[in-house]
Amino acid sequence: MNDKHKIDILGGGPAGLSVGYFARKKGYDICIYEGSSAVGGNCRTIKMGEYRFDTGAHRFHDKIPSITEEVKKLMGNELLKVNTPSKIYFGGRMIDFPLTFSSVMKNLKLSEILKIIAENLFNIFKINAGHKNFEELAYAKYGPTLSNLFLINYTEKLWGARANELQTTISGNRLKNLNIYSMMIEMIMKNSKVKHLEGSFYYPKYGYGTIFDSIAKQINYENISLNSKVKKIFHDGKKIKEIVLENGKTIEVKYIVNTLPINSTIKMLDPLPNKNLIERADNLKFRNLKICLLELDFPKLSNNASIYFPDEHIAITRIYEPKNRSPLMAPRDKTSLAIEIPYSQGDSISILNDDEVIDMVKRTLIKEKFFKDSDVLDNRLIDIKNAYPILKVGEEGNIRELVSFLQSFSNQKLIGRNVEFDYLHTHKIMDKAKLLVNTLNF
Repeated sequence: MNDKHKIDILGGGPAGLSVGYFARKKGYDICIYEGSSAVGGNCRTIKMGEYRFDTGAHRFHDKIPSITEEVKKLMGNELLKVNTPSKIYFGGRMIDFPLTFSSVMKNLKLSEILKIIAENLFNIFKINAGHKNFEELAYAKYGPTLSNLFLINYTEKLWGARANELQTTISGNRLKNLNIYSMMIEMIMKNSKVKHLEGSFYYPKYGYGTIFDSIAKQINYENISLNSKVKKIFHDGKKIKEIVLENGKTIEVKYIVNTLPINSTIKMLDPLPNKNLIERADNLKFRNLKICLLELDFPKLSNNASIYFPDEHIAITRIYEPKNRSPLMAPRDKTSLAIEIPYSQGDSISILNDDEVIDMVKRTLIKEKFFKDSDVLDNRLIDIKNAYPILKVGEEGNIRELVSFLQSFSNQKLIGRNVEFDYLHTHKIMDKAKLLVNTLNF
């Protein structure tokens, strides 16, 4: 197609690559500008010798059939169907996640169980007028006692904010269809499986990042400009005219799709928007993530997809064992762990260097008897900036106004977690990218 149909895509993460993929299928010329030396954004798979690790506990959920079929075509026989449960590590015990009634009965005191039953009986007669925040949602699903034991403390540690300050959408549908009654039904009717986003998923045999490596190959790397961080976005108030890269290169643009963080995008604009919009953008915060990678000298730690740590005194939020997603992620006689520690700029985790974080993680897990110091063969720390947006109650209006302003440029479209400031899974991002491309009216 001629140049008037060329699309410049800012960011080579899942959203930018998905747009590029569907745009190429429709015959559009594209160029993706990615600031780092690799595609995939926060969905990459990295290699350490014979080990492979994802930059996050990613899983592909079969929620949109047309997108599942697209990924199956892309990955062929490399896409595995995985049925692996998760657990909550609580007081030295492993409890089912999502919570099951039998697991709760086995691991809690009688006084706690009676309190949980009473609270949930009360919930039956409570009028549901909608939930204003995550704390209200959790209490309505499980009651205060059960929620405070497992969900509230974990959530506050993960997001770095109080549960009553967080939007209900942070659950990412993980609590959909789940409550104390669905737990009891699943226990009584063994074959009745409640639908949720844990336990059953698709996963590529060589790591989650290979989905996006495959997409990049389909797009053709000639259409992807790596190490091309966007520094400035020039506009005339109605259209985006040029983008300037950190390397000094200026690109005249006709149509752009923007996936960059919304607060950074606002500050890149030249001329800048009004002070009110800049202040609103400054109020939006992202949570960062340090991931400690450990190679271990034994074949397997557990059979779980993930292990969650709600204890507020443990900095770790989640462990995942790559081998439990695909046996090819580690040698047969060894295993590995990826351990997540969320942080925000200026907190106690952010001031630690890599060695200090690794040492803290090892000491914690050795103390909890997950492994011995002599079991650790090698380690590495990776730092994920802007891992996910912190969705606070009361910011919905700010987000809508910022998104509306950026969408007011007639030749710019927005997509992705960072620029839409929304907690989106891969299947949803890909579906939105397909719809965006199919409805282009530049």
